Amino acid sequence: MSKKKPNNDRKKFKNMPIEDRVKLVESIYIHFPRNEKTLKAIREHHAHAKFASEPEGLLIQGETGAGKTTILKLYMKDYPRIHGPETTRVPVLYAKVPTPATCKQLVTKILEAIGDPAAERGTQISQTLRLKKYFDVCKVELLVLDEFQHFQDRDSQKVLKTVSDWLKLLMEETGIPIVLVGLPYSHTILDAHGNEQLKRRFATRIELGPFGYESSQERQDFRRFLNMIDEKLPLVEKSNLADPSMALCIYDATDGVVAHVMKLIRRATVIALESNREKITLDILAIAYEQRLASNDPEKDNPFGDIAMAA
Repeated sequence: MSKKKPNNDRKKFKNMPIEDRVKLVESIYIHFPRNEKTLKAIREHHAHAKFASEPEGLLIQGETGAGKTTILKLYMKDYPRIHGPETTRVPVLYAKVPTPATCKQLVTKILEAIGDPAAERGTQISQTLRLKKYFDVCKVELLVLDEFQHFQDRDSQKVLKTVSDWLKLLMEETGIPIVLVGLPYSHTILDAHGNEQLKRRFATRIELGPFGYESSQERQDFRRFLNMIDEKLPLVEKSNLADPSMALCIYDATDGVVAHVMKLIRRATVIALESNREKITLDILAIAYEQRLASNDPEKDNPFGDIAMAA
């Protein structure tokens, strides 16, 4: 097979320093339909609360690596903190649910996230009053709570209803919509007996799962995703990641988990650049797999063949 000529758009990378090209590959984000659907849902709930009598919540759930954090970061990038002479405006506030998730621990985490220098000070009641004041002064429009699965006790599997009730009251009294983000079983917390009032406020739920590969449509979606990545790689030649045989190997290596796909291809790109090569090939992917993904399943054979070698 004759070597493909680099297209004009990719020629610009030839004389670009490797460090700059590595930065480009690390910043790649793919605007894939299901990600856009999630971003749209966040935007709608954010906007709706500005004129609704009662805020509506949103639950986003999915396995680790499904892309939840990437989507949140992308959304929050459009709503940065605005530092003024007297106060800081925080349109979108992000905090992680602690474990164990008690009311006091949770309100402390949210106070820390907004920038309270004495977040731990005071009783739960005084902290909550202080948080509401911060919400007002800092003009908070949307609260994002990550690791929502911590609302369920890890040992007993019981839903922490006291914390659920605290969150429901916070939502009611501030009028601020909340986006809950957690692992796939997070919906069971909302669906638990006795949690009906919180459940009612989170009618919209989005599941972010890995790509599939069984049906023709699933294979098409995954290959389209790979092609979109390929188009953004800072390499002079296209790597043809979406070719059926290569796509199958990449799927076997990553199980369709978005974070694993990106980790594999980012590392493969760096290996290619360090080797003065302008496309990703199976042997490069084999090395990248050994360096970045093999430890996830030591018993698994390298999907790219026996050509892998230690770095």
